Amino acid sequence: MSHTFFLNLLAKKITGEASTGELLQLESLMKANPDWAYQAEQIQHLWKEEGHFHYGDAQLAFEQHLKKMERAGISLPQSINSEMGNSPLKRKRILTVSLLSFIVILVALSLWMGKGNKSTLVPPSKNFSEVSSPVGSKTKLLLPDSTMVWLNAGSKLTYNEHFGATNRNAMLVGEAFFEVKKSSMPFIIHANTVQIKVLGTAFNVKAYPDEKTTETSLLRGTVEITLDKRPGELYILKPNEKLVVANEPQVLKTSAPEKKQPIAVLGSINHINDSTIIETSWVDNELIFEDEAFTDIARKLERWYGITIELTDEIIANERMSGTFTTETIQEALRALQYSTKFHYSVKGNRITITK
Repeated sequence: MSHTFFLNLLAKKITGEASTGELLQLESLMKANPDWAYQAEQIQHLWKEEGHFHYGDAQLAFEQHLKKMERAGISLPQSINSEMGNSPLKRKRILTVSLLSFIVILVALSLWMGKGNKSTLVPPSKNFSEVSSPVGSKTKLLLPDSTMVWLNAGSKLTYNEHFGATNRNAMLVGEAFFEVKKSSMPFIIHANTVQIKVLGTAFNVKAYPDEKTTETSLLRGTVEITLDKRPGELYILKPNEKLVVANEPQVLKTSAPEKKQPIAVLGSINHINDSTIIETSWVDNELIFEDEAFTDIARKLERWYGITIELTDEIIANERMSGTFTTETIQEALRALQYSTKFHYSVKGNRITITK
C-alpha cells in the first residue's frame, strides 16, 4: 500500500473518522514500516501543537494550503478532487480528512527540503537497524544511546539511523527488558497498540502479536503509557506496577455477554522472593509461570525451546499449572508437568503432540 494511503488513514484516526478496520490497517502498516510509525508519532505531536481545525475553517484553510502546494509544484491527486463532490456534508468530511493529510505532506516536504523552521521531524530513511532473537534463544544488545536491552525468544527490535541523535524511538515485536540510559530526550517504544515513553528507567515489555494482551512491568523510575485506540488516556506507572492492555478487547467473552473487558488493567508485578520477579525472570534464564493455562504455558515453552506444541484436548489445554525451569530439557519439563496434570506426549523432530 502507498505512503499516501497510510497518511490518509492516519488523518482519519486523528480526526476521529477512522473505522475499526481502518485502525487495524494503520497499525499493520506501521508495524511493517517502522519509518512510517516514526512519522506518525511526529505528525500526531505536530497536530497537537498546531491545534485542531474547526469545520467552519476547513474550507478556507484547505484552499490556502492548495495555493502553497501549487507554488511548491505539488498537485492535488485527482482521486481526492473527484471525491470532493458537491455535497456539503461529504465535502466537509473529505476536507477535514484531506486537510490534515496535505498539511502533513507540506510540512514534511518543507522540512525535508530545508524550508521552514527547525523541527524534531527527520527525513524518513531506509537505514534501519533490526535486531532479532530467534525462538530458543535470547539476545543482549547495547543501543547507540547506551541503553541496554535484553530480547527474549521470538522478539525483534527496530530503530533508525538517527537513534540517539535526533530521537530515541524504537519498535518492539515480542518481549524485551530495557535499562534506559537517562537523557532529556524521551525514549519511546511502540509495541502492539501501546506507546511507552520514559526518560531513564528499567522496565519489561511483553508484546507478542499472537497473545491477547500487552504487558508493561516497571522496576525502577517512571513510565508513561498511551493507547493507540484511546489517545486521550495516559497511564503513569510507578515501581512494582504493571499495566496489562487488551490487544483486542472486543473479542473477549464472559459469562455475561453485556459485560465488556476493561481495555487496560493496572496491577502489581509478581515477586516470588526478594530477588525473583516472574515478569523479568527470563532475563536470568528462568522460565517461571504460576497458575497459568496449559495453552499459555505451551506458547512459552515453544519460544523457550524452539519447538512446536500441539494440544489436542480442550480440557487439558485449559488445565492450570505452575512451574520453574532453568536448564531442563523440554522432555524433562514435560515430565515435571505430568506430576500435576495427567497427559501423554509424543515427540517427532521439533514437534510435540500432547493428548489426553
